[in-house]
Amino acid sequence: MNPVQVVEAFVAAWNRMDLEAILGFLHEDILYHNIPVEPLAGKPAVSGYLRSRWVFDSIDWEMTNIAANGNTVLTERVDRFTIAGRPVNLPVMGAFAIEDGLIRAWRDYFDLASYQAQ
Repeated sequence: MNPVQVVEAFVAAWNRMDLEAILGFLHEDILYHNIPVEPLAGKPAVSGYLRSRWVFDSIDWEMTNIAANGNTVLTERVDRFTIAGRPVNLPVMGAFAIEDGLIRAWRDYFDLASYQAQ
């Protein structure tokens, strides 16, 4: 898969709510920065974080734009979740660095106050 296809497949795994497939896209040395939250380094740390936060009733990440330059993929998305029956709609700008067909760096930029208000 090329870098765009990797990211599209990663988003599709989120939309299927397939946590194991999601984790399968992560490089062992991944850097995950869910900005403005503190970054996490390494697949064990990121996997542990995602597992601890897996409280979704439903997930629908709508990709509105995607662009690539070499191994860097930028996404503009609306991440929709339902958590304990409550909907969350979060505009997100994501940046992914792909290495050896896996996500080596993943940075999502979003408004934390908007998330917390929902």
